[in-house]
Amino acid sequence: MLVLFVVALGLFNIGIIKAQNKPVKNSDLKEAVKKDSINSNENDKVFTEYETMPQFPGGDNAFLSFINMNLKYPESAIKEKKEGKVILRFVVTKTGGVDKVEIVKSLQPDCDNEAIRVVKMLPKFIPGKYSGKPMSFWYTLPVTFRLPK
Repeated sequence: MLVLFVVALGLFNIGIIKAQNKPVKNSDLKEAVKKDSINSNENDKVFTEYETMPQFPGGDNAFLSFINMNLKYPESAIKEKKEGKVILRFVVTKTGGVDKVEIVKSLQPDCDNEAIRVVKMLPKFIPGKYSGKPMSFWYTLPVTFRLPK
């Protein structure tokens, strides 16, 4: 049985990130980071504001391709005729690795686990930057599972 699925990414994903992180002045950001670093080690911080967003090698189309080639629609979800969206978030570390993968919006346990499995397989990203330095950033990824009509 051929099962189709769609991964919603590209501009939609960027829109989610921008919606969560409204633009602020660099001086305001620097002040917020300075205040935040009083009680925290900079190496452990995960930023939500960025100067340069983390990028998948090859861009959004390569990201879509990777997800589409590796994501498998779980049999249990097919039997339950379960369709919908799993929204994950994960940290792209300052070295480009993927860490702290978590579900923001669940669909079905096997779909959730499949989306997590594929995200954990992602190759290294080009790290995001803040003040010209690579930093760790949260990245939001919606994955849509659709059965063929």
